[in-house]
Amino acid sequence: MCFFAENIKFTLLLFFNLVDFKGITMSVSKIILIVIAVVCCAVGSAGATYYVMDYIKQTEIYDLTTYYQTRVSNLTTYFENEIYDLQEELNTTNTQLSDVKKELEQINLSLQENVSELEKLRSGDKYELHDPTYNEVASFIASDKTDEIPYDNETFDCQHFAQTINDNAENRGIRCAFVIVHFYETNTGHMIVGFNTVDQGMVYIEPQSDEWVENLEVGNEYWTDCVVPKGNYYYEDAPDDTIKEVLVFW
Repeated sequence: MCFFAENIKFTLLLFFNLVDFKGITMSVSKIILIVIAVVCCAVGSAGATYYVMDYIKQTEIYDLTTYYQTRVSNLTTYFENEIYDLQEELNTTNTQLSDVKKELEQINLSLQENVSELEKLRSGDKYELHDPTYNEVASFIASDKTDEIPYDNETFDCQHFAQTINDNAENRGIRCAFVIVHFYETNTGHMIVGFNTVDQGMVYIEPQSDEWVENLEVGNEYWTDCVVPKGNYYYEDAPDDTIKEVLVFW
């Protein structure tokens, strides 16, 4: 009786030891082995019971080992894929960074070229124009050769003379104005140039002859009252050169 009671106690301990109450699903083969172990224990076959129990334990260990090995393998594959994706993303980022660096190098090179060009312009005569002195205007007019160009009413008239001397002055860094003189009688105009000197104010030049123009005021006759002839030359009265207005354009 005592032996039977001990077998029952041992059977219950074995049952609670083998059966998983934590929610892990057992296979049919494992349930059969548990039943065999319980029967062996109940009939008093301790050796068989221990053998079955040991087999079940070894099976549990194998299953757990297989489970964690599979889990580790899956996690290893997962992280290897993650590392591969991150490496690909890093390679793409490095390629983009390299492209951006090349673009920045091109921009920097272009900027340096622009700065160099700007310095050249700043150092040139035409970048910053200045108002000259009276003597500077006189020296420029004496050296300029625009007045030696033959006048042609169709291809090179007063506008062309004024444009040419204006360009030549600006190439020397001298600020030069276009001056349009309108006449009463003919309602026509004539173009000359002007300079705002820093020491003697506004002065005017007849670009066809390099003659100075003074008293450029409304009501005066342009050729006889305003143009200062060179040497002993003088202008005869002209009936159509009375000044109506003077327009200055910079």
